[in-house]
Amino acid sequence: MSKWIATLLALTLAFPAFAANEAETYSILSYHDVIDLTQTPDRKIYPQTITRDRLVKQFNLIDELGYQPISFQQILDARAGRQPLPEKAVLLTFDDGYRSVYDIIFPLLKLYDFPAVIAPVGSWMAVPAGGKVLYGDVHLPRERFMTWEQLRELQDSPLIEVASHSYDLHHGVVGNPFGNQLPAAASPKWSPGNFNGMAGYESPQEYEARVGNDLKRASAQLKEKLGQAPRILFWPYGAYSEASVELSAQAGMPYTFSLLAHINKLSDDTGQLGRFLIDQETSLETFEEYLSGDTWERKTERVVHVDLDYVYDPDPQQQSRNLDVLLDRIKRQGISTVYLQAYADADGDGVAEAMYFPNRHMPMKEDLFNRVAWQLKKRSLVKVYAWMPVMAFDLGEGQEYVSDVRSGEPNPENYRRLSPYSARNREIIGDIYEDLGLYGKFGGLLFHDDAFLSDFEDAGESASDWYRQQWDLPGDVEQIRQDDALMSRWSEQKTQFLIDFTHQLAERANYYRLVDNNKLETARNIYARPIMQPESERWFAQDLEAFGQAYDYTAVMAMPYMEGADDPDAWLKELAEKSLEQVPANKLVFELQASDWRDQTPVSSKTLAHWMDVIHEAGIDNYGYYPDDFLNGHPDTLVLRSNFSLNAQLGAAQ
Repeated sequence: MSKWIATLLALTLAFPAFAANEAETYSILSYHDVIDLTQTPDRKIYPQTITRDRLVKQFNLIDELGYQPISFQQILDARAGRQPLPEKAVLLTFDDGYRSVYDIIFPLLKLYDFPAVIAPVGSWMAVPAGGKVLYGDVHLPRERFMTWEQLRELQDSPLIEVASHSYDLHHGVVGNPFGNQLPAAASPKWSPGNFNGMAGYESPQEYEARVGNDLKRASAQLKEKLGQAPRILFWPYGAYSEASVELSAQAGMPYTFSLLAHINKLSDDTGQLGRFLIDQETSLETFEEYLSGDTWERKTERVVHVDLDYVYDPDPQQQSRNLDVLLDRIKRQGISTVYLQAYADADGDGVAEAMYFPNRHMPMKEDLFNRVAWQLKKRSLVKVYAWMPVMAFDLGEGQEYVSDVRSGEPNPENYRRLSPYSARNREIIGDIYEDLGLYGKFGGLLFHDDAFLSDFEDAGESASDWYRQQWDLPGDVEQIRQDDALMSRWSEQKTQFLIDFTHQLAERANYYRLVDNNKLETARNIYARPIMQPESERWFAQDLEAFGQAYDYTAVMAMPYMEGADDPDAWLKELAEKSLEQVPANKLVFELQASDWRDQTPVSSKTLAHWMDVIHEAGIDNYGYYPDDFLNGHPDTLVLRSNFSLNAQLGAAQ
């Protein structure tokens, strides 16, 4: 045998034969109840219910297109390298434990030889025969759900794996003082009394105890009734938090299924899997997209900055009217995203003086962020980013703030900012972000433009210690400033330090954050000058190229009047060109100004619409404006519509 043949044989034996062609992706479909209208023609079709005929058509399409339903064990085997996934793999799942799983779905699964995972709700299974199951706002007969005998028969089949759908978390809880119902597994309860937490809320410990005990009870129930504990949990409503994922693992269910509509990859081994929700309105064309993962998702961003200070009013009735005006206006605009201020800044100096959510360290002006964010999402159908300071929190005297080397005090021309080099400050700010995640509902974070450090900052004691101990630089800012090489290294270190700090804050915010249809997205403001004059990174510790790699979006402050531009059109074009040289268009959001802060007058709606034309023609796809004066109707949404509304542009394209 020749040497090269021997080498080839050795390589073949060393690696699994399937490695070169191993399928890396798989889709998961989420079904609920199925009804047979030939047997029960008067049966009401609840949300997520489909007919037997529709299910058969979907199963036939799976067969015709060559998709191969798999078991969950096949996914684990593929991850471990024991056996490859087949091409076009799909996992079928059925939530809630309906009787139709036994009567209709199971016979079809046997006919097609399709594996599946089913997940009953423990408390519903515990209702005795002849009783009623509370399903949302209605009571359904217990007979609409499987019996334990039927569930045991299904588990005995090699086609079926039984998972948990919680014991009693498949309902909403009052999640804020305004009575909004939020998913029980991912939201702390609110009560007009007190849970020994903050402002009537469950504390983090109480929330974790409630959810953790429920999941342990669900697992124990299935172990007792079926002889085997589940390893999978389906989140009710697809809603969870990172904290609840840890609780599920502690309860023996390390694999959790959400309703995040995306294809899954074997390399994503976090245990959190996304699913596509199937209902009666799911067309066969859409169903095929779910199978392949080739789903259309609008990527264009249209953004409005909203100050909660405009919504807030000491009169609750007036505040409710303000909110109604905002919600109607945002929905009418046909946009994608709202950057919603989560802090109070009544004097407009850019520094948080209080928060609009309960927290451990600052006054709460009113528990308003949760309510407005949830209503924007549900009524106005937009994504909500929590717009938060990074360092500009006013904690009063006696704190370590960013200081200027020239005075040894905070520079009055800049935001008053807590020094990020202080371990105590970083912990406080992290706590505030964690509380935001627990008590606020949002899909993204916008880091405020206070996240900068000038070429004279920070000269405080903690900063000096950091320079020496962490960066091997002189602790004296004046000494650094006298050496160009040291200045460059200092500036680069500060830029990355602030990026790393915002990542830490995002992790803190995400731990308790309710996740239902998207992973946490991040955006960060950047001033125009570091883009127009790259050498000015030293003046801000901001770098566009680094931001483009660090965040989902970089929010460019494209505000010509604020920058004193003589020719706003030319300035905007140049800003667009220089931005696109460093960062792809899909990672940029240009923020235009709707107010001229030089004389405190509004920028005309026609001018704002014209600027939108200018930047769009220059290649900027994502843009918005600040501020939105919704109480006075400025800017005029009708004037902006053709330039700004995604609905108008979609209609024009069709």
